[in-house]
Amino acid sequence: MVNCPTHQLEVEGISVHYGRRQVLHNMTFAPMRAGRVTALLGPNGSGKSTLMRGIAGLTRAEGHIRLAGQDLSKLGVGERARLAAYLPQSLPPAVHLQVIEAVMVARRAGEAVSAECALRESTDVLEELGIGQLALRYMDELSGGQRQMVGLAQALVRRPAMLLLDEPLSALDLRYQFAVMDVVRRETRKRHIVTLLVVHDLNIALQRAHDVVYMRDGQLVAQGAVMAVTTPAVLAKVYGVQTRLEVCPRGLPHVLVDGIMGDSA
Repeated sequence: MVNCPTHQLEVEGISVHYGRRQVLHNMTFAPMRAGRVTALLGPNGSGKSTLMRGIAGLTRAEGHIRLAGQDLSKLGVGERARLAAYLPQSLPPAVHLQVIEAVMVARRAGEAVSAECALRESTDVLEELGIGQLALRYMDELSGGQRQMVGLAQALVRRPAMLLLDEPLSALDLRYQFAVMDVVRRETRKRHIVTLLVVHDLNIALQRAHDVVYMRDGQLVAQGAVMAVTTPAVLAKVYGVQTRLEVCPRGLPHVLVDGIMGDSA
């Protein structure tokens, strides 16, 4: 993993087609820096998940995607997967494997690591996520939210240079939503990695991410630090709602929705 101030993700002119339908339209972003969490925001169908899959190499994308100056499109699938850990919104079917074993398998994938080292690091990441008590449970016995947490542990334990999380909060209750975001923010800074995540709860994103990317209809609307680009005008363009942006006594932003654009009721 590259660990230097220039470690960043660059995406230039990315386009994705599904047959004749174009989903992403020649999108270019400002560099996304390591050590910062970037939230991809926008309504359903705006292309957020497609963008994540394109960056991960799971969907064919035109354009240039570089991580720390390295062109990801020129890497093999295995090498690209080692650099970028991708957690989809729909996890694969659970297998009858203990949680600690599943995380250890992820840690040892594509890298020669001793069982002792894999066990220690897997135990540590489970404890960091607050799910150490699940270590000896079987994957096919877990709830959806618990499996999502284990999926995050599997992604983090691989020590990626980039973390791509597609709706990691979708199956979690309110407590774990904030707990996961706090862990992602802390680990992103500590490991100096590039982190992108798709999340639908606007206020959680604004309060826990460093930067935001607003998308609509496969196009970039705004990008930058949370407070710099989140405005009623941007939210109206992206979501079609009338909003107010307030800041609580702790300095955290909070969006209040007053109504739907064009709704005179």
